[in-house]
Amino acid sequence: MTRFRQASDRLVDADTAVRRAEADRLAAVAAMIDAYPAPTPIVESPAAEKVVSAGAEGAGAIGEFVALEVGALLHLSEPAAWSLVHDVANLRARHPLLWAAVADLRVEAWQARKVALAAQDLSAEAARWVDAELADLWGVVAWPRIRRRLAGLIVRADADLARRKAEIARRDRFVSIRHLGDSTSVLTARMDTAAALTLEAEITRITTRMRKDGAQEPLPILAARALEEIATPTTDDTTGTPGLPLADVVVHIAAEALDTAATDATNVARVLARGGDVGPVLLDQLAHLLGHHRIRVLPLTDLAGDPSADAYEIPDRLRRQLVIREDSSVFPYSTSRSRTADLDHTIPYRRSTPGSPAPPGQTRISNLGPLSRREHRAKTAGIWTLSQPEPGVYEWTNRAGRRWTVTRGRTTEFRDRSDERIDLVYTSCVALG
Repeated sequence: MTRFRQASDRLVDADTAVRRAEADRLAAVAAMIDAYPAPTPIVESPAAEKVVSAGAEGAGAIGEFVALEVGALLHLSEPAAWSLVHDVANLRARHPLLWAAVADLRVEAWQARKVALAAQDLSAEAARWVDAELADLWGVVAWPRIRRRLAGLIVRADADLARRKAEIARRDRFVSIRHLGDSTSVLTARMDTAAALTLEAEITRITTRMRKDGAQEPLPILAARALEEIATPTTDDTTGTPGLPLADVVVHIAAEALDTAATDATNVARVLARGGDVGPVLLDQLAHLLGHHRIRVLPLTDLAGDPSADAYEIPDRLRRQLVIREDSSVFPYSTSRSRTADLDHTIPYRRSTPGSPAPPGQTRISNLGPLSRREHRAKTAGIWTLSQPEPGVYEWTNRAGRRWTVTRGRTTEFRDRSDERIDLVYTSCVALG
C-alpha cells in the first residue's frame, strides 16, 4: 500500500503543478496586458497601431499589436493569441470570482476560459451575475454539471439574446454528408430541435423493435441501422412511403474489371453520386449501393477522348468527363476536390475581337484543369505558370523557376543540376560544422 500511496500523492502533486502553471500563465498574460504601452504612432499612417477592445463589454482596451507579442512568446498564431488575451481580459473584469478561483487552484484554466467564452455576448452586468451564481460550485461540483448550469444561466441572464441566437441557429441549419470511401459515410446535421426529437423517437422505436427481434449489436450500431432503414424504406411498406429517390450516379469501371473470367472479388468501380465522390466500391457491392435509388442512365463518357466546345462556358458533358478524370485539383499537392473547383483554361481563352474571331475548340479537355479559387488566381496573376503538354499532364513553374508535374493526382518535383549543386554545398557546410 505504501507504493500505491506514493503513486497517488505523486499524481495529486503533478495535477497541482499543472493547475499552478496554467494559472500563472493566465496571470502572466494579464501582466502583459497591463504593461503593454499605449499606442503612440510614430507617424500618421493607416498602418499605425490602434486602440482596440481587450475583450467583451467592460474588459477595457489595449493596443492592437499585443497579440503579436503574446503569440511570439508562446508560439501561438495571432488568432490563438487574441483568443487568450480576450479570455484573460474578460475573466479579470467580468468574472472576478472565477478569476480568484483559478488563482486558488480550485478550477482549471481551460474551464475558466470556457466560461468566459460562453458569456462573451452578455453585458458586463449579466456576466458578473453569472459569475456570482457559479461561485460556490468551483472545486466541489464536477465540470459537466457546471457546464449544464452555465448554459441555463446564460439564457436566464439575457432571454432576448438567447432568442436571437436561437433564431440565428435555426437559419443556419444544414446537412453534410461525407463519403469515407469504405462503403460508409459520415452524416452531420443541424436541424430544428422539434424535428430532431421526432427523429430520435423514431430511431428509438426502430431500435426497440430490433432488440425485441433479437438484435445483439451495441445501441450506436442499431441506431445507425435504424437511420438507414428510415432513409431506405422497403418497397412493401404500405404506409404511403414515397418512392425511391432519383439519383445521377456515374459508375466508372476499368475495362479489365469487366473480365467475366475473373473469379476473385477484387474488381473495383469508382462511384460518383450527386453529392460527391462515394469512392471505390467492389463490383459485388454495387447492387447493394445502387439498389436504394432509381438510376438515371447517362451517356457513356470516354475518358480517352478530347471533346471541345467553341465557347468560354464549359458544357456539362466536358465538366463531367474532367471531374471523373481528375477528382482533385491539378495544382501541386493540392487536396481541393474538383467538383467544387474552378475549371481553368490552361492556355487562357482568347475572345473574339473586331476582325479576329476566337479560335475554335479552345474549351476542350486537353486545355482544362480543375483548380481551387486561390490556385486559379495565382495562375491567372502569372505568379505560377502552367502548361499541359498532353491531356492530364500539368507542368507548373513558380516565379523562382522551380517546376512540378501533376499527373492523375501524383506530384513530381523536377530539380535541375544547379539545385543539386546548391544542396551539395549546403550539405558539405553542415557536415563541416
